[in-house]
Amino acid sequence: MEEIKDYKNEIAATRVGSLGSSDGRMLAQIASLGLVPHSALKRLAVCKGLIPQTEIPKTAAIQAGDDLEMLVYEYLTAKDPRYESNPLYVSKKYSRKNVRLISHPDIVLKDDAQKTLFIYEVKTTKFSFEETKATYRPQLFIHFLLGNEMAKSYGEDWKVKVFLVHYSTDGLDLVDGITFDPTRLTVKSVGFNSPVFDIKKAMDVVDAFLEDFTEYYEGDEIDADLLPAKVKDEFEMVAATLNEIKEREMTVAAFKEKLYKFMVSHDIKSIKNELFSIVRVDQTVSKSFDAKKFLADYTKKHPRKAKRIVEVFSKTTNRNGYVKIDIKKTKDEE
Repeated sequence: MEEIKDYKNEIAATRVGSLGSSDGRMLAQIASLGLVPHSALKRLAVCKGLIPQTEIPKTAAIQAGDDLEMLVYEYLTAKDPRYESNPLYVSKKYSRKNVRLISHPDIVLKDDAQKTLFIYEVKTTKFSFEETKATYRPQLFIHFLLGNEMAKSYGEDWKVKVFLVHYSTDGLDLVDGITFDPTRLTVKSVGFNSPVFDIKKAMDVVDAFLEDFTEYYEGDEIDADLLPAKVKDEFEMVAATLNEIKEREMTVAAFKEKLYKFMVSHDIKSIKNELFSIVRVDQTVSKSFDAKKFLADYTKKHPRKAKRIVEVFSKTTNRNGYVKIDIKKTKDEE
């Protein structure tokens, strides 16, 4: 399957600077919202070249899909060598300054006699044909749009036809690969009497977003070294200040402890001058009501009554968000 590997690498290379038919569902969502949702940020970060494309683990199902695509292609080319595997179509109409719109249809036949460009998208799924068509309709729509652009480049009287090639894997164990069974194969044309989504709007939104999209951080925790240089410098300055404050607080705490012992030993209640006032506060014993412990004990004995009490006397408090900074000890301090 070396040919499969080659074109898969070519497709991966086009993910930077381009959005393709496989991004159809994302583009449909962007068109519907009129903005870029958070779920699209990682893909657009790859498109902008901010992060590398991560390898998708090759599962048994994915491998079966690749194998079936090649089997269908070999079956078709045996009958007609004009069939082409995974050509690259680049849209002139919908590509924008910051992003191209491309398409890599699985199998294509350019029929000069019928003046028709036949496009086949192969899907290997455990779901029905109709369910699969509904899932991948935005992708098929992009194939149709870019296929139509390509067909018109051959002549104004040319047309395009898009087909979904569906192979059902329902009930199959794909661990040992896939054996072609023609009874599981369904090939039907997919028509588009009206647009599936507003592709022009989606590409305009993405283009505007990418113009100022210069930073992307993934996950809840990031390495501070990945911060912009200016932010990192400010952070290090604040960290140095906090370290200095911590050292001074420790110095003050040590001084106050020594001073308290001195004042006790000399029975001094206070020390005052025009700059400061120091008052000795002796140890005291106080009692308080442990509401948390009471409620825990009461809940064990009377769970229903405790639940009602909590509901009646509970209150909601909105607390502002904040940043907590912990300064780590240096090796010299440990």
